[in-house]
Amino acid sequence: MLYCSNMDDNNIDNIEEKLKNIEDWNEDWNRERANIKPILEIAIDCHNKARREAGWKNYEKASEFFKQAIENYRNALKLNPKYYLQDVIERVDFVIDEYVNNMFNFKGSSDRLRTENGVKEFMEFTQGLSADEIKYIDQYELAMRYFKIADIYFQDGDSDRAYEFFNKVADMQSNRPFLNRDTYLRIGEILYSKRKFKEALVSFVSVLSFDRGNAGAVIHLDRCLKELKIFEHRFKFLSATPNEAKKLIMEVL
Repeated sequence: MLYCSNMDDNNIDNIEEKLKNIEDWNEDWNRERANIKPILEIAIDCHNKARREAGWKNYEKASEFFKQAIENYRNALKLNPKYYLQDVIERVDFVIDEYVNNMFNFKGSSDRLRTENGVKEFMEFTQGLSADEIKYIDQYELAMRYFKIADIYFQDGDSDRAYEFFNKVADMQSNRPFLNRDTYLRIGEILYSKRKFKEALVSFVSVLSFDRGNAGAVIHLDRCLKELKIFEHRFKFLSATPNEAKKLIMEVL
């Protein structure tokens, strides 16, 4: 037993108990480390390989390594770690984030989105994501993929499918004015081609709400007003918000 003339027996017992607890903790930690370290080393190696392949845009190969990393991190969690738990949880969050974005980049690549099957697979992927997984996707990047799909359909003359995807972009209410401007301009052009002049007019007003000097929107707006025979209200529509334009249409028609 340790001895010090200034300590009573209770204090000495407390110190010895604390020392024993530290020894037990070290043994427990070393035991956990010995069990979990080999699994984590494999997981980290796969994770690093996945990142390297993703950086080279080898998304399919990266996906294989991400899956292996995730599986090994899961195996680590099955050991019910106490000391490594927070570290493993953080690593799992990182690898899932990167895996989801890797698949997003793969499914949403330009070449794949140019085919009908590629669009189908992209939509199945994004719609199949859980609420926890979708949070990893940058919503601006998702909106841009929808816009790319819509624009391809638009250029190919498939106005119905283009309209569908342009509306997906609009529904996301991006905080990027240029994206909203271009989206509503395309929507307006499609509606105008279908002779839906009132709806087209509101779309062109929406364009101007993001870009007051947009000459293309003004030209199309004027055409809508002439078709609807309400050109005398031109200046009101030019300065209106989309909601004001809807009300104004009901008032003047």
